[in-house]
Amino acid sequence: MPPETSETVELARVRDDEINGFLVIPADALDGGVMVYRGDNASGQVFGAVLDGIVKHVVQQTRAHRLSLTQKQIDGMLAPVTIDKQHSTGEAGSSGTGTFLIAYILAFILYMVITLYGVAVMRSVVTEKTSRVMEFLVAVVKPSSLMGGKILGVGGAALIQIVVWLGIGALCLAYREQVLGVFGIHGAGGAELPPLAFTELAIILSYFILGYFFYSAMYAAVGAMVSSEQDTQQVQMPVTMLLVIGVMCINLVSNAPRGSTTAIMTMVPLWSPMLMPMRFVLGGASLADVGISLLILLVSTVLVARAAAKIYRVGVLLYGKRPSVRELIRWLRY
Repeated sequence: MPPETSETVELARVRDDEINGFLVIPADALDGGVMVYRGDNASGQVFGAVLDGIVKHVVQQTRAHRLSLTQKQIDGMLAPVTIDKQHSTGEAGSSGTGTFLIAYILAFILYMVITLYGVAVMRSVVTEKTSRVMEFLVAVVKPSSLMGGKILGVGGAALIQIVVWLGIGALCLAYREQVLGVFGIHGAGGAELPPLAFTELAIILSYFILGYFFYSAMYAAVGAMVSSEQDTQQVQMPVTMLLVIGVMCINLVSNAPRGSTTAIMTMVPLWSPMLMPMRFVLGGASLADVGISLLILLVSTVLVARAAAKIYRVGVLLYGKRPSVRELIRWLRY
């Protein structure tokens, strides 16, 4: 704000749309005095960041000149400091940022794949049930075998698609400079992602397979409980919310991979397929932790699959209203 004007005058100019806003600079601004910006765009985050950067730069330059520093000394004093954060469990030169990106991407991919193909199993069950094909199938095949074959079939297709996606992704990453050059982007090939060891790949694959079977059995049971595609939206919500809770805990694991809460969450079979691979890649879990988690997940998957098979056996031949909780409990006792 110019010294010959007043705050009242400038506020009137803002209200008349002559200016967007004004900055009040006190006499002691260089000594820590608080500057005040007043304008209609004061709440804009982008504008606020730009304003902070400009004012900070001007104040730093003015303070430096007041100390009779040369421009070279000023540039040296204000030069940014770069810190390459590396995990203590990783090899020298292994970037913590790159490791975090790998872990985060893996957790999200596992969530997406388990959800996508679990829902595919559910829709397949509903389609066969609504078309009355199921009545012919259960006449020649046991319902539990039918459910297992459906889960295995969709899972096999999922595995093939994932291998194709990973292959394409690996090729794009290996030749990223050439790929980006096709789109006119140059000089963006400097970011390096750390490679995954064989142990990490084996752990990721194990959690994907068990996690897929765990949730696909639930989705198959949901498909057997309903009579139409429209009914699935409400019934599948509890299963979907369990997966969403796991996604919401991704930041918790990334911020504290060795924390006690993280350790508990990664042992719970509902969320371990997404969270434990991430925790292991970030160096927060030992092979013993992974082994215990996999054992818990394996036992839980068997129990869930048995319960889902009982619901599936009764539900696939029932049409009409959805079963109540009491009816589901009765089905589980058959």
